[in-house]
Order: sequence, then structure tokens, then C-alpha cells
Amino acid sequence: MNDQEYSEFMSYLFERHARPRMSRLRSRLDHHMKEEVHNHLDRAERSARIFRFIESYCEDSEDVYRTFTPEILARSTSDVRYSLSFNTRITEEGGFLDAYEEHESEILSCLKPEHLPEADKEIIREIGSVEPDVELRSLVYAARARMHKVERQHREVSLRQEMRNFEKRLEQTEQSFRKVAELKEPEMNNDRPKKSRRWFKGVGQIAQGSALSIADVALAIGVLKLPVSAETATWGALASVATGIGTILNGIGDLRNE
Repeated sequence: MNDQEYSEFMSYLFERHARPRMSRLRSRLDHHMKEEVHNHLDRAERSARIFRFIESYCEDSEDVYRTFTPEILARSTSDVRYSLSFNTRITEEGGFLDAYEEHESEILSCLKPEHLPEADKEIIREIGSVEPDVELRSLVYAARARMHKVERQHREVSLRQEMRNFEKRLEQTEQSFRKVAELKEPEMNNDRPKKSRRWFKGVGQIAQGSALSIADVALAIGVLKLPVSAETATWGALASVATGIGTILNGIGDLRNE
């Protein structure tokens, strides 16, 4: 597909899957969950910054515990879990997840960084990126690379079920951090969960992808009040949500293989 064909295809997907659900989701968010959107977006961004720091600057698990307490790690893991859960819920209710699951290959194979809304750069800055343009391009390419890898494999569960399954894994890790936080030395040193840099990278990707998806669903339904084009509020939001979901799935892949 050329750019014109791609924009028409994505517009069709938005009109078919998302538009019919926008009014109901907008009503729910306006009256019941408007603050929840900002809360989960803040949680995703805050936890992404912490896990990005760990991945970048902590050499091993001992270094992680010298830098962050088990309580902070438990709270950050909890933030990722709740933001992932909220992301799954609103992308499902808004029709974005249906569009992605049914047309993952078509959406990602022609997706380009310039298809993403400008507002996404601010989200990437908020999680600690000093080069949001470069990072957004990397996220698009990584999502496409994962899609090609998955095409060669048999998917045993749906994407939404896969994300819900990993919510449970995050909850288990959160509880293990909380148990350690209640201990005293030297028991704390002996019982601390030993997590590799790959684990922290994976959780950070889940937080990053959740932040992107939540922000762009909110833009599409007008909960986040930013000056955006008509394309950004429709198929551009779908393109960005697809990138967010792809980033989450890359993070889940890192956790699965950790």
C-alpha cells in the first residue's frame, strides 16, 4: 500500500471498529473515569522512567537494590500492572484492540513513524527520552519486527488474554517485592527477588506501550485536550495505539523469555 491507500485503509478500520464505540466510551470517561485516565497515564509514565533508569544504569540486581527499595519496586510494578489493565480495558471497549487483532499484519507492515501523532513525542519525553523522534521510530520498527516473528509461530491465546495473563505475573512479582519490604536485614538480602536487566527492560516496555495507547485513546475521544488534527483523532490514534500494543507485546516477550 502507498501512503494514500494506507490512510484510507486505516480510516476504514477506525470507522468500522472504533467510531461506533466512541460515544459510549467518551460518556463513560467523561462522567466516571476522566480522572482515571490521567491517573493511569501518570502511573505508566512514572514507572517507565524508573524501569528505564534501571535498565540504563544498574549493572545487576544488587545494584538495583542499592538504588531502589523493595517498596519502590513493588509500587512501580503495581503501577505497570494497573496501567496495563486499564489500557487493555479501554482499547477493547473502544474497538482498537479488535482492529489490531483482526488486521495486525496490514496495520504494522505499512506503518511509518510519520503516521504517529506529534503528541506522542511528548509522551516519550515524559518517560525520559532525550530523543523522542529516534525512539518513536525504534518503537515502530520493533513492533513490525515482532509481528513478522509472530507470523511464523502459532498463537495459542488472543492478545487480550495474553495481556491479562501477564497482569497476573506482574501482581505475583509485586507481592514478592512487598514481602521483602516487610523483612529486616539480613533476611531481606537473602529473599530479594533476583530480576535480570531483561526483566526490567520488559516491564519498562509494557509501561511505555501502555502510556502511548492510553494517551491516544484519550486523544481520540477528546479526554486529553490537546490541539490535534482530524487524522490524529481518528486513524492516527489507531496507528499510535497499534504501536503501543506492539511495544507491550515486545515487553511481554522479554518477560516470557527472561
